[in-house]
Amino acid sequence: MKPLMYSQLDANTHNIGWRREGNEIKYYKNNMDDGQQPFYCLTWTVQFPHDQDTCFFAHFYPYTYTDLQCYLLSVANNPIQSQFCKLRTLCRSLAGNTVYLLTITNPSRTPQEAAAKKAVVLSARVHPGESNGSWIMKGFLDFILSNSPDAELLRDIFVFKVIPMLNPDGVIVGNYRCSLAGRDLNRHYKTILKESFPCIWHTRNMIKRLLEEREVLLYCDFHGHSRKNNIFLYGCNNNDHKYWLHERVFPLMLSKNAPDKFSFRSCNFKVQKCKEGTGRVVMWRMGILNSYTMESTFGGSTLGNKKDTHFTTEDLKSLGYHVCDTLLDFCDPDQTKFTQCLEELKELLQQEIHKKFYELGQDMDLEGSWNDISLSDIESSTSGSDSSFSDGLPVHLLNMADELNKKKMHKKKKQKPLQTRKQRNEQYQRNNLIRELKSTEDTPERAGFASTLQKQPTFFKTSENTSSSTIKNEKPRMNEVNGKDKGTSLDSSKTTTLILTKNKETMQREKPGFIVSCSSSKNSTNTSQDPAADVKPNWSRSRFLGTKKGRSTMAVYPSLHIYTYP
Repeated sequence: MKPLMYSQLDANTHNIGWRREGNEIKYYKNNMDDGQQPFYCLTWTVQFPHDQDTCFFAHFYPYTYTDLQCYLLSVANNPIQSQFCKLRTLCRSLAGNTVYLLTITNPSRTPQEAAAKKAVVLSARVHPGESNGSWIMKGFLDFILSNSPDAELLRDIFVFKVIPMLNPDGVIVGNYRCSLAGRDLNRHYKTILKESFPCIWHTRNMIKRLLEEREVLLYCDFHGHSRKNNIFLYGCNNNDHKYWLHERVFPLMLSKNAPDKFSFRSCNFKVQKCKEGTGRVVMWRMGILNSYTMESTFGGSTLGNKKDTHFTTEDLKSLGYHVCDTLLDFCDPDQTKFTQCLEELKELLQQEIHKKFYELGQDMDLEGSWNDISLSDIESSTSGSDSSFSDGLPVHLLNMADELNKKKMHKKKKQKPLQTRKQRNEQYQRNNLIRELKSTEDTPERAGFASTLQKQPTFFKTSENTSSSTIKNEKPRMNEVNGKDKGTSLDSSKTTTLILTKNKETMQREKPGFIVSCSSSKNSTNTSQDPAADVKPNWSRSRFLGTKKGRSTMAVYPSLHIYTYP
């Protein structure tokens, strides 16, 4: 991998920007040792093009916070793009820099149509030194904000939530991996420390609220990788047999649409304990099945026509387009491609299982039980990743976290009073019965029954529900409040003669629900805006066939404006 050089004279006179330069490139372990970790040296030789010139060197093509602000300003000032792209402030970073949130979707004709849209969440630059993630993000935004028929179709059927730069502080000061607090933000998506990790806390909270409104079809965080070549995804194995291997369909489709850049063989879906705090794993545990980390190399490709070449910014931007293209394939109402990918994945998995058992020197008949094998046992760990292990908190933040956890535990111990009329009436009747029986304890039979009643609750626990006793002063579940709890019942042999029976009327109100469908009335065709026309996918591009919707009926939102820039 060659370093990048920028010459100010070449830029001013010949309009030449960043370019690959350098020879005799070496990276080796040096003699410095502090007893904890080794140190390394990177050396290379370069011939400067001009005298009296100023040159800059970079690991990869830079993309700065100023670049992002200029891009977003142009979007906000565009009278067409501002109609379907809302620019808001998600939060402020530790240094007070704005973390921007873009909401991209076409205006809907009816509230039902708006509610039926699924969501897609994309983010980049949680690691500030991985600028290749920003170039993929720029390619995605260029396409989704264009007037391409495919882009219009995507805006019709999805709500895109985009955070183009999660760690602006690190980008501004030149950090490679951490925030101003010196922490790897991609290890703290479970944090409860809002003031210490505002960007991560607000991102997770935004997605949590989004999940309450609509289904999130896909989450993807764009990163860079310095060890492996090509572009690939890290995902999360799904243990639900109903959706078995479904999390691998999108990466496989992406490898078919970008065969010279994206490597499905390099993808990994194992969830490691040290990665529990990453955005990918946290969003997956929140209920997003297709939750990914996209890794793009700092080097180049080993595939197809791009083999043994460095990736350029145009290559990375074209992958942003392919993400959009693959989304259309992934949610196509015609499930032919989806089914085809599932069958191919099963064949690939069988091959991996055979290979694994062959390496162990074991034989296995995979005819009947091969799909019961844990996928995590087959895959290797992602130890080849740039990602650091779980990043512990500093002492003062650990103390803050402990105090917050103690407050939460203290709140949980509080017992809430009975809140429904049914519970209060039953408690009142039971207390009256006990007092009545105590007053007549001179009768042996009544005294015996009173002692029995004091030992047993009015509602008896069943094997299905062992925590639904109405004697406990706990907040009832919704099915108990509405009188729908089928796991509890009265013992008629002991209580029907003492407790008045009440006729319960159960009223169910159906909440209007909307079937989320990816079908649309637009024709989808690949236009000349495809930045990767030289690479042809190996399947049909026809999808979403139907009549074209009249654009004259679409509502238009007023132009949106950016708030103040720092």
